[in-house]
Amino acid sequence: MINVSTIKIPYEKLLARLGYLKAKTKLDAKTEILIKENLALAQKLISPKAVIAFSKIHITEDIISLSGKFKITGKDIAKLLDGCFKAYGIAVTIGKALEQKRNFFIENKETFNALVLDSAGSVAAEEAITLANSQIKDFETSAGNALTKRYSPGYGDWQLSSQKDFLNWLGAQKIGISLTQHYLMTPEKSVSAIIGVKTYLS
Repeated sequence: MINVSTIKIPYEKLLARLGYLKAKTKLDAKTEILIKENLALAQKLISPKAVIAFSKIHITEDIISLSGKFKITGKDIAKLLDGCFKAYGIAVTIGKALEQKRNFFIENKETFNALVLDSAGSVAAEEAITLANSQIKDFETSAGNALTKRYSPGYGDWQLSSQKDFLNWLGAQKIGISLTQHYLMTPEKSVSAIIGVKTYLS
């Protein structure tokens, strides 16, 4: 159902990520060449993958219960999912190759190349989860349902520490995602989120 392997890193979004404003910034030729070279390199280095899980949900006060006895606590996310009968969890990653090359650039003091590559990786991860979100939306829309916005661990009052149980529920290890002791995902350019599903009439 979900396939993010075909994503492309948009040049304009990379420029925006780097802080170059389209209407106000005129790139010199050398800088533009460097950015495009690193963009092409980034495109070769990424290996986008996604995993999803879905479940009927039950909300009691500020506790959202999903299948497999997985629960999320938080007023903000309970408000987001209010009226939903189902939720999807998504995790995406672009793999480790890009960050390894970025680290190589840093070690060799190629700061600009490292910055562009890192920014390209961030854009790629966002493109991956946006595409996954879009594919879920297409499926649910065809069934007469609507989606909430995405919401990630660490936003609002959804504690980042719950990332561990969330990723376990998703089976994120299948696509190579793990956590540091501070609950940050590795590979670095990985994103996780939950999306609620409700009927159009709710």
